[in-house]
Amino acid sequence: MKSFLKNLQGAGMMDSVPFFSVIIPVYNSEKYLDDCIKSVFAQTCSDFELILVDDESKDSSPSICDEWQMNNPDRVRVIHQKNTGVYIAKRNGIRASHGRYLYIMDNDDLITDPEMFSRLKELITRSAYDLVIFNAVDDIAAKHLLCNIPFKSGQEFEGEELAAVYDEFLKTKNLHHIWMMVFDRNLFDWEYEYNEPFRMLRDGPSLILPVISKATKVLYLDDVFYYWRIQNLSSASKHYDVTNFFYSIRTLHKRVIEYSDKWPYKTAKTDELVKSNYVTDICIAAMKVRSLSPDSGISQRELLAKMANDDMFRNEYSLKNLEGFRKPIAFCLYHKWYLLLKLLSSMIGIIKRR
Repeated sequence: MKSFLKNLQGAGMMDSVPFFSVIIPVYNSEKYLDDCIKSVFAQTCSDFELILVDDESKDSSPSICDEWQMNNPDRVRVIHQKNTGVYIAKRNGIRASHGRYLYIMDNDDLITDPEMFSRLKELITRSAYDLVIFNAVDDIAAKHLLCNIPFKSGQEFEGEELAAVYDEFLKTKNLHHIWMMVFDRNLFDWEYEYNEPFRMLRDGPSLILPVISKATKVLYLDDVFYYWRIQNLSSASKHYDVTNFFYSIRTLHKRVIEYSDKWPYKTAKTDELVKSNYVTDICIAAMKVRSLSPDSGISQRELLAKMANDDMFRNEYSLKNLEGFRKPIAFCLYHKWYLLLKLLSSMIGIIKRR
């Protein structure tokens, strides 16, 4: 951060550095995008810049972005890029940012509290947190919490206490939502280049992993600052195919191993959780095989066989720390009982539709 601020100062830009950079990847969200942006501008703290990354939308989203930039040229920047997926869109938005702290949100969601930036800026300035985690709802009227994070509001994590953050990232999906945290730009993995031939579909945990690994002072708040909207199935973050999902979790797990090997603080269960984290994701991928497109070029059985024969899956295989349907799914996959897997997948699909 010091070198970053020094370079800006030398370039005469110090006064223009915003406290927050808000990055929103945009794809076919004309129905919700304007409200999403309005929730950012409704903040009582105006010390932010907004970067909209249009991922070659096919609806009116690009013109909505351009209109916001035209009306707010000092606060809003728009990037129009070739369609490469939400992960690259987020990374490109971060690379174009100038703010001291970064906040990434989905293009169909809302910030629910106009005091969010003011509150976070005050806390960060006073106590030098480099990562602040908060909560979200998926139903505003019912105030239904999206995640049951087992931390106390106002709980701080430093030194050995950071192991609790690592383990929570590994054992649940609670800390896999990038829009439930604000973080120091120095925590971003600036040197990493994504060169895989497929689209990264685990974009949240892929971006968060280096953030929690580099963080030295973390704060958790149980305040609800965000509304996660689930209705817009065409948005960039909710559109994927199962084959890319499988390759994405393989790439993510390689990075989990890389980072977890360097974590200075671990609990006795951390290494077990690294393994079960991947097995859990493989189980989720196996369940999604039922949605495989007929023109995908691979049959359901062939894709299940790829998962079952995956070297990392077979090395990491364990039923420890697996919950619910994941135990029988992992067991069947490991033993290559494909017909039973497809039957389980269909049954789970029916149950979830009820």
